[in-house]
Amino acid sequence: MKKLIMVISIVFIFFSGGISHAVDLKIQTGTNFDWWESNKDDQGYQIYVPVQIKTEYKDFSFLLLTAFTHTDSDLTGIKNHSLSCVVDTKVNFSYEILDKFPADILLGIDFNIPTGRTDLDNDDLMLFMNPDLISITSLGEGYNINPTITMAKEWENWAAGIGAGYLWRGEYDFSEETRDYNPGDLFNLTGEVTYAFLPDWQARLLGEYIYFDKDEVRNADFYQEGECLIIGLGFNHYRTKWDASFIAKGIFRDKSKFQELADGNVRTEDRNSCGNELSTHLSCNYYLNKNTTLKSLIQFLRVNENNYSSDSPLFVGKKQMTSLAFGITRIFSPRLEGELNLKGRILDDDKNWYYADERTYKGFSMGVKLKGTF
Repeated sequence: MKKLIMVISIVFIFFSGGISHAVDLKIQTGTNFDWWESNKDDQGYQIYVPVQIKTEYKDFSFLLLTAFTHTDSDLTGIKNHSLSCVVDTKVNFSYEILDKFPADILLGIDFNIPTGRTDLDNDDLMLFMNPDLISITSLGEGYNINPTITMAKEWENWAAGIGAGYLWRGEYDFSEETRDYNPGDLFNLTGEVTYAFLPDWQARLLGEYIYFDKDEVRNADFYQEGECLIIGLGFNHYRTKWDASFIAKGIFRDKSKFQELADGNVRTEDRNSCGNELSTHLSCNYYLNKNTTLKSLIQFLRVNENNYSSDSPLFVGKKQMTSLAFGITRIFSPRLEGELNLKGRILDDDKNWYYADERTYKGFSMGVKLKGTF
């Protein structure tokens, strides 16, 4: 908590100084509630309150994001457990270079400041085992630094962009049993091309490649996640009173490497422990008037079972989730905007390394946001 107070204090001291009269400070906060239950009488919920501070000055921009969260679970055969804390703080600085080169350039650098919780016990770890049911699944890491560069260009009916980033991740104590954990660094390359083939229609093709370095525990190689390739195809449609967007993405992961107990080295697994994923998103905005927008979103996710046999400890069965969301945004004044969201989901999860039977989950999320400009 002291680290968080220090970070936010520095931000307000900086922007209350010499440039405070030249920039607008945008603050967003609110609250979100996630609830879920399974057909095996497991249930849980999470409440979190995010705080986002953003400002721009000429070609520079600054963003700070953190949250307070409370998570509770009641699992069959395990006592009820809960945890409340502040999560890590994310800080971003970026600089735009426009109309000076053949392509526009965005330079950025992100920092993760460890204001959250690490060194969790087994009860705490149980709270965050399924990222499809709650919004926040990581309370804290070490110091991370992520420099990025993005280039974009438009011509006639076309637009294209490419970006690259390198994430350096610092060491921290992951849990009581996994101390001195050094997550591997990460390199990613992204690209997107759009084409307006009709006045109110646009097609999108996007891709991303991610490479993961080796994780270490107490300076010994522990695990290396396989390389990841993401490919997506989408369409946007624009009308005077409404617009819609559809995108389908495929995620394909290579074989990972696990530590061999015999010699401590990491070896490539015999089969692929991660099944391929397919997700679709269909969203629509309806502009009721100049101050009010109605929003809807339908999402579908399917993860295929991995390549291990069903009696292997590394087997993970297929997973399928459908969610439906509605929202409304309202501009109350030039300096105040609000948003209300409601989302429901159904998740069918086959047996895996943790559960020996199939499970069906249902749940919902409610969220309120307020955005103010000062």
